[in-house]
Amino acid sequence: MSDSMPEDGKPENSKPRSVTEKAKALAERHKGKLIAAGSVLIAVGAVVTKTTLEQLAQRDEDTEDAPVADAEDFTEVKETESDSASGKPRSSPVEHGVKKHTRTLRDGRVIEIPPYRRGARNDDEASGEAAA
Repeated sequence: MSDSMPEDGKPENSKPRSVTEKAKALAERHKGKLIAAGSVLIAVGAVVTKTTLEQLAQRDEDTEDAPVADAEDFTEVKETESDSASGKPRSSPVEHGVKKHTRTLRDGRVIEIPPYRRGARNDDEASGEAAA
């Protein structure tokens, strides 16, 4: 080795290279690999996009066949939400039976709840029976 070249391979009078210069040199050395990697990324992106679009199209076809909800269905939900916001207990829109079950209280006791009926009862039927 000569006196002007130290062991690290850089001449003594050279300036340190900037990050930009290092990146350009790296890109020049590995140009083929970078082109191949970019091509693979573009191909994978195309496949993912195609698959996603097919799934969305299938979902749109499935929803076209689904029945459309009536406006009454939405009003029931809105009434339920407003009841819970006002602090009133939520009432079930349909009368139904509740099975026998157990409930754990805050103090740790477990109590048994007998079966019972709950839900909204149609007032027209009840008043009609009373009038008859």
